Parts: sequence; C-alpha cells; structure tokens
Amino acid sequence: MDLDRHLDELRREGEKLRFCLRCLDLDTAVPSCPGWTVGQAARHTTKVHHWVASILRGGDPAQFRFERPADEALDTVLASGLDELLDALRSAPTTLDVWTLVPVPSARVFWARRQAHETAIHRVDLELAADFGVQEFDPDFAADGLDEVLATLAPHRFSPEGVSGVRTIAVTPLDANDAWTLSLTPAGVHCRSGAVDDADLSVFGLSSDLYRWAWNRAGDDQVSLRGDLGLADLWQANFRIGAERG
Repeated sequence: MDLDRHLDELRREGEKLRFCLRCLDLDTAVPSCPGWTVGQAARHTTKVHHWVASILRGGDPAQFRFERPADEALDTVLASGLDELLDALRSAPTTLDVWTLVPVPSARVFWARRQAHETAIHRVDLELAADFGVQEFDPDFAADGLDEVLATLAPHRFSPEGVSGVRTIAVTPLDANDAWTLSLTPAGVHCRSGAVDDADLSVFGLSSDLYRWAWNRAGDDQVSLRGDLGLADLWQANFRIGAERG
C-alpha cells in the first residue's frame, strides 16, 4: 500500500472512530482493553495523534505534553488532532528524519502506516464496546496491517518469556496473496514471508479476522487454528504495545 492509501485509511478510520464516540457513553467499558473506558480509549487515540504530529514537525517525543481534554470537548479535540496529523504527514518531506518506534527506511511512510492501523484498531475497540458488530476491513488493508504487526512490530514487541526451543506460528489469510511465519525463540522473534507447512501452529482466516486476532481483538473462535493451541495463548499473553491510559 502506498502513502496516499494509508492517509485515506487514517482519515476514514478516524471518522468511524468519532462516529462511535458520539454514539457511546464515555464511561462504557472497552472489553478488548480491560480497565479502559470509551473515554480513555478516545483520549489515548487523540493523544497519540497529537504526539505523532509533534514528532513529524521535529518535536522531541520524550518532551511532548498533552492537556487532557474535557469530556464535552473530546470529539472536537479528536477531530482537530486527526486533521493536524494528516496535515503533518502530507507536508512532511520524503527524506524526513525523525524518531520512530523501530528502525525503518522512511519515517514518513512508517508513521502514516502506523497511525492508520493505530486508529483502525481503536475504532474496533469502540465498536466492541458498543456491541453492535465490527465493520470488516478491506482485505488489502487488513493484510497490510498483518504485515506491520507480524513483520515490523512483533520482533520488537513480543516478549519471548515462556518460550523454549524454537516454535513457529504460520499466519495465512484466505483472501490475500500473503502469508507469514513467526519463529519464536528464547532470544527473540523473527518473521519471514510465506507459511511453512510444518508450523507448530497454523492460523487461517479472512484477512480482516486475522488482523483483529493478531491484535487480540478477535477470539480464537473467529479464525481457524491447527496445531499447538497453547501458542495462540502465548501470543495473546506476550504481544503487547504499551500505552498510557487517556
């Protein structure tokens, strides 16, 4: 997916998230993020949008400060933060050299992709809180999200605690020409393209369902698992991207 598509998805997912926010009580619990409410999830999302916009304009990520918006201003702040982030991404030079979560060839491309998927996953959180069903993702966007989480984030954000020997998880979407194999070892995690036939755990499903499963936003019953089911539990327990409550 190219930069323009990520920007389009970021805008679209931000608008969907705002729609959910306006439909929900801010104190509604978010089942996919235990301990969070809808208000906290929305505040977290807009804080991240403002934080990344600041980084893109040369700000120090460690020095960023964000004033917690009042309940009645939350939707407005979310809208302005989304606009600010989109403007910063559109105006950033292709050679932009700023801090990123992991080493990448292009900071601009990384942050456009990361924020599109950040916003998409938190849109899912609010839809799960609303309990009126989750809108499916386009297969290509979901497959791109799978590639990001498995190939880019997992090697840096999956804890190998509890892993003995080498264990493999193959993830294969049925509606996309992509697949990935994770090799889990006590020393860390490696991801390669393609699914091996003899993986310890094979995970199949539609891209949209696998995308949510990889982010712990869908249960094992929403995908197909074959092999060592304990590895699915290990993934859910050990893959985390820390976030402050909003």
